[in-house]
Amino acid sequence: MKGTNEGRTSLAANHRLLLVCLFALGIIGTTYYYMDSRKEPYQIQWITISISWYATIGFSLVKVFGKARIGYIVAGILFWTTFAFWMLDNWYTVFHGTILAAKPDYTMTVRNFIGVGIASLGILSSHNAFNKTKNKTT
Repeated sequence: MKGTNEGRTSLAANHRLLLVCLFALGIIGTTYYYMDSRKEPYQIQWITISISWYATIGFSLVKVFGKARIGYIVAGILFWTTFAFWMLDNWYTVFHGTILAAKPDYTMTVRNFIGVGIASLGILSSHNAFNKTKNKTT
């Protein structure tokens, strides 16, 4: 019988999935600069946000590789923020208006939804990994 802290997935599985999602997030994020035809990603505000976003990904990767709980929580916050950002970027899909920038083309819309899927997996894996380390005694 499994212990109270094990559940359906192990810490190791959530840890690996979280690392994959963090790397995928970084790769998908770079597409703003070579696939996006909009002008906004090249504005100083967007570049500043991108630099801090990549710094947060880097910090999370370092801490998650070290299996520190702070890495799991920072990654979770990063994934939630990224999820919200990409959903707002696709706002026009449902409401036919834009919030963040000019209307993205079809390629960027698909990329945003793929990113939302990756962010969702990251949210789940960071939550699970954080909770599995919560009561761990070493």
